[in-house]
Amino acid sequence: MLQTPFYEHRTELLDGFSTDQLQYPPHLHLSPELVYVERGKLNAQINLKEYCIHAGEFAVIFPNTIHAYHSLSPAESTKIDLLICGHGSECGFPERLISAAVRSPVFALPSLHPDVAYMFHSLLKELHNASDMQLIKAYFRILWTRLLPELEITAVPGGLTETNLVADLIIYISEHFYDPLSLAFLSKEFGVCKFYLSRIFNQVLHIGFHEYVNRLRVDHAKRLLSDSKNGILEIAMLCGFQSQQTFNRVFKGFCGMSPREYRKDLLNESIK
Repeated sequence: MLQTPFYEHRTELLDGFSTDQLQYPPHLHLSPELVYVERGKLNAQINLKEYCIHAGEFAVIFPNTIHAYHSLSPAESTKIDLLICGHGSECGFPERLISAAVRSPVFALPSLHPDVAYMFHSLLKELHNASDMQLIKAYFRILWTRLLPELEITAVPGGLTETNLVADLIIYISEHFYDPLSLAFLSKEFGVCKFYLSRIFNQVLHIGFHEYVNRLRVDHAKRLLSDSKNGILEIAMLCGFQSQQTFNRVFKGFCGMSPREYRKDLLNESIK
């Protein structure tokens, strides 16, 4: 199965899908997110804390929460469901909670109100079938009505904390990954030492700076390979790579195939 592309910081997002592998670097967005592991095991970093989510467990991620995923089980024994729940009260999530967090974000799904599991799986089906959007939003409102009373919700501290710096870095890079970026440039942009920034990526986000930027570029390239007729060289330039040779090498390192082979696989899947 081809990996679902990474999504960047957005103000509006409503989606749902199932996958046999979930590999996303640290990111955040304005939509709450729900993840359920049906089979297998998933490592999740939520608000810079590590969690191991087992089969039958469910994670709740509030808006503006830094999170990352890494599947721990082989694809053939893994099934993970993910809902990105839309931004705004029309989808049932209160505006007052946009700057809040869940103290303990991982639950056994059977321990929650039974409507939560029913609405979660119904939404996956309706989103997959591109059903009536008003029905989908009504389902989301029911889901949050049942789920929110089960959560221990805390305020997110303000001020110049390391967490806020990490969030600002993630947002900035998600909006500028196609530009030439370096730790030296970000050091000047954010007014902090580049060695401190390097430590944040390696020790806090558990991913090197160059790997992080290249992953965003490759995931954007996946979308362009899927949704556009742009040539390979043009896509390389649009994604921030300085040459097609570098693009091919980095893309193959992440995906195990060249951009041209990836586009061919997408075409073959679409005509099955």
